[in-house]
Amino acid sequence: MEYLMLTFESVNHTMMTEKKLKDEGFDIKTIPTPREISKSCGLTIRMDMEDLEKVKEFKGSLPIDYIWRYTMNPDGNIAEKIE
Repeated sequence: MEYLMLTFESVNHTMMTEKKLKDEGFDIKTIPTPREISKSCGLTIRMDMEDLEKVKEFKGSLPIDYIWRYTMNPDGNIAEKIE
């Protein structure tokens, strides 16, 4: 499985972004930050990869620290910073 992950500097930033994305109709889930992603406040927003371009449009107006491509594999998970 491949997901889009958004990380933040604080829990407040996570909650603010979560509300905005839900209001915009995105299907998101707030989860504990996976250990493969080291820079984060402890909470991450997980989304479908198909929403990448739309999220990039919002990045300037939301306190998103980083955008990641997160791939879950039986042999180990991989996190790649996109932006």
